Amino acid sequence: MAEHIESNLLQILSLTIEDCLGCEKEYLKFSQVDNVHLLLYNLDKPNGTMPSSPLIVTPVGHALQLMCGMEYANAESLRRLPQLEIGKGSVGMTFKLERLGGISVQYDPDPDSDLDMEPSTSKQARERQERRNQQKQQMRARRQMIYDVNVHRRFDDVHRLDSIKFQINLGDWREVSVAEFHNIFFVQPPHTSDLVRSVHQDCAINWLKIIQADASSYSNFRDGNPFDTFAKLLERPDDDQQKLLKRLANNFLVANETTRLTERRFLLHIFDQVRCIFEYITINEYTVWFFVPRLNRYTALDQVSVDDFDFRNVRTSIKLTRDETDCFWHRADHNIMDILLVAFQMALAHIARQSVLFLGQLEKLSEFVCLQYATASFMNSIHSKDASNSTKWFYLRYLHRIIELSETLGLVVFIEYPGAMTLLPENRQVIKCVQRRDMKTGAISWQVGEDVTKIAGSGIQRLKEAIDLK
Repeated sequence: MAEHIESNLLQILSLTIEDCLGCEKEYLKFSQVDNVHLLLYNLDKPNGTMPSSPLIVTPVGHALQLMCGMEYANAESLRRLPQLEIGKGSVGMTFKLERLGGISVQYDPDPDSDLDMEPSTSKQARERQERRNQQKQQMRARRQMIYDVNVHRRFDDVHRLDSIKFQINLGDWREVSVAEFHNIFFVQPPHTSDLVRSVHQDCAINWLKIIQADASSYSNFRDGNPFDTFAKLLERPDDDQQKLLKRLANNFLVANETTRLTERRFLLHIFDQVRCIFEYITINEYTVWFFVPRLNRYTALDQVSVDDFDFRNVRTSIKLTRDETDCFWHRADHNIMDILLVAFQMALAHIARQSVLFLGQLEKLSEFVCLQYATASFMNSIHSKDASNSTKWFYLRYLHRIIELSETLGLVVFIEYPGAMTLLPENRQVIKCVQRRDMKTGAISWQVGEDVTKIAGSGIQRLKEAIDLK
């Protein structure tokens, strides 16, 4: 994960897909007023079944991952993407980045590179100094500016599958590795999508298994990085070997203990963030409790510290706030399980200042929301005929709450959502992806385009007319 401490403002403007991912040639523009983008999709389900979909299913989501993520950074990982045919096609995008700390691209000239040590007149020396001052002012001005970046990644050359080209402010094109490109522009998540998906399917009880970092977690220590202190001990070759080994062992124990306590505090912070996000999305109808066993059960509660927690056997309990009934994670309704997964992803992305977050696998949540909306509409239609009955049926806009919170947290999010009912306000810009399957060959293609959300009530009205409900 790139360790950028600067303030970033990222805005993805457009996307191009050419001859890959099931698309011939598609060009899409994203809304410039939203940082949360909705990718609505319809899958061609064979025999009316829902296939087990990966985290990302649309060509738009995959194309963005190929450039904004590290999941497919080399040839080996690209071959694990079944929708991509190696040997043809390319993807491209444009984005705008504002970074207070500038970007680490070696385009800036060295202001002292023209430093001439040869004798010169006072006029020549003054002119050289003025040029250096101007270059330094330009470099300081670039410390806070907006970068317009064009990106292009090709898959038709097998020798360049791990490289990507980019252009800054219409300057020269530069080709670098995917890893170097992301180190320049993006902050990567402290977990991988594959890890989140495997935990979602196989490790539902213990959520600690997704709290893993792909990079150093020790940059924020108050007393500095303990491993730096550890390494400095090796810079004293003249010391007595016995003393050196003693200091090495001591610093190793200190570093290990500091790391352990820091990670425990981080986990508690994650749990608190997840609880707040989960309660907001569910409109405080549900809350989540994390039961952490104690290592020393006989210690008084007022003496318990973070050191006494056993994080190897955490139990997750989802509770209804109105009657305080609870159930363990793996026994909860599937739509609530999906929301808790989303809460974890959003909490990790917010804490890590992740550049781009992808949310998917929301089929069960979509089915629940659609059924709840349809039920409420029909029941309210029936009760409206009885003037003495004031009962009102309600439905919950979970997707709307996810989008609201993402915008509040300043996250750039792409949400893949089954294209049934979003229940979002009218005329919100969305991207629609419709899957087509050739009946003869079985080949899959995608129809992609820009659209806006419609009033959900129109679909319900057509359903009422079809069953003659007046």
